[in-house]
Amino acid sequence: GDSYCKFHTCFDTSFCFASLFHLCRISVDRYIAVTDPLTYPTKFTVSISGICIVLSWFFSVTYSFSIFYTGANEEGIEELVVALTCVGGCQAPLNQNWVLLCFLLFFIPTVAMVFIYSKIFLVAKHQARKIESTASQAQSSSESYKERVAKRKRKAAKTLGIAMAAFLVSWLPYIVDAVIDAYMNFITPPYVYEILVWCVYYNSAMNPLIYAFFYPWFRKAIKLICKRDSSTTNLFSEEVEKD
Repeated sequence: GDSYCKFHTCFDTSFCFASLFHLCRISVDRYIAVTDPLTYPTKFTVSISGICIVLSWFFSVTYSFSIFYTGANEEGIEELVVALTCVGGCQAPLNQNWVLLCFLLFFIPTVAMVFIYSKIFLVAKHQARKIESTASQAQSSSESYKERVAKRKRKAAKTLGIAMAAFLVSWLPYIVDAVIDAYMNFITPPYVYEILVWCVYYNSAMNPLIYAFFYPWFRKAIKLICKRDSSTTNLFSEEVEKD
């Protein structure tokens, strides 16, 4: 019924925006790690990461529930809302004001991530070339180590590019459709809307797979979490080899 649709939509929106804000925070984290590795451990501690996660969830939940439970999203489009059916799915309509705000909440973090990941890609590529050049000029026992570092930098840049491409492919269709719907009297069929929403969900499922595919240390962390005694495991004290 309508009550369940509101409840479902609130949590749906909260999870999606929290995921978006987490991705944005991760991009900043990776940028500092690549460009300023010496001060990175002091800038991004466990406590700071925890605060960022709490703030992301607090804003996402507050924003979602304040829109859909107050009915602010339906102001000015009451007749269109009545015509929509909740049977078989929950299609949450947004008026033009709120859809523009949602678009900005997507657009600003996305532009920031594209810019940051582009910088990371260029820095990682430059560092990899510099390391390879140094290794070719001086044959020493540290040559193999330098080659591994260069390979790691290239892998990081490639992984970030794939993660960003997956994000854009998953999110852009839904955001574009939401904006068009608000100005075209919600012409999107419910089944198309559901497909676009599930594409956004798919992005959250894709990120762990992308990192697990490229990083052995990530796979090891997942195995530690899935262990029977994972509740007593301190992931931050584990020595994980980051190949």
